[in-house]
Amino acid sequence: MRYYKVKGIKHTVYEHKQEVPPHIDVITNWRMGNIGDWVLADDKCIIQILRKGAMLRKNGDRAYIGTCTGTFLVLQDTFMDTDRRTNIYSFGGDSTPEQVVANRRKMTANEELFVTYVSQGLSPEDAYVKAFPTNNKQYARMKAVNLIKTERIKTAVKEELKPILQELDIDEKMVLENIKIVAQTAEKDDTKLKALFKLSDILDLEDKNSAKVQQITGVQFQGLTDDMIDNAHRPKEIENE
Repeated sequence: MRYYKVKGIKHTVYEHKQEVPPHIDVITNWRMGNIGDWVLADDKCIIQILRKGAMLRKNGDRAYIGTCTGTFLVLQDTFMDTDRRTNIYSFGGDSTPEQVVANRRKMTANEELFVTYVSQGLSPEDAYVKAFPTNNKQYARMKAVNLIKTERIKTAVKEELKPILQELDIDEKMVLENIKIVAQTAEKDDTKLKALFKLSDILDLEDKNSAKVQQITGVQFQGLTDDMIDNAHRPKEIENE
């Protein structure tokens, strides 16, 4: 368990259900909790609600709850965890909106749609317009570029593309064998080699310095860049089936 002080009062965060005293009833859906209730956060820790209120908006009030670690909007796609924010009274915890998006671990429903559209062959910009409530192309382009660089989105796109790669008979052996051929025979085949590196990243060949890779290629990988799958699209012959 962990302890945090708020206005001089020590509050507990239980990291395991076994730590919770018998007299405490835990509400499994934190969105239904009220002040004083102990709730199950999305990171599976148990925490007490200390504040609850609503903000006035043109389209209606927007509820929020506060704990000893942060403040969260009561929305279906909000990920309420127990990581301590610098400012527990700010929705962003003193983070910029870009940092909040980048650091979020769980995908929202809109982000899941975004991944689906990107995997189907749409550009990130068009995928964003279809997945999120906006028709502003410039805004969508900016947001899509930031979103597709996040780890959770890159991982999800990889998972979406795996069946397609299998259908095209693209696997670790094929990638490594072709890297070996290029490494041994090509004079100026940088483009093809980079493409194979992208495929190896999509296939998630995690240990780039493993003995397996070195044995097949005869060289030691130095790692791949983070933007390998930024422009990955579903092949047209698969998309149209």
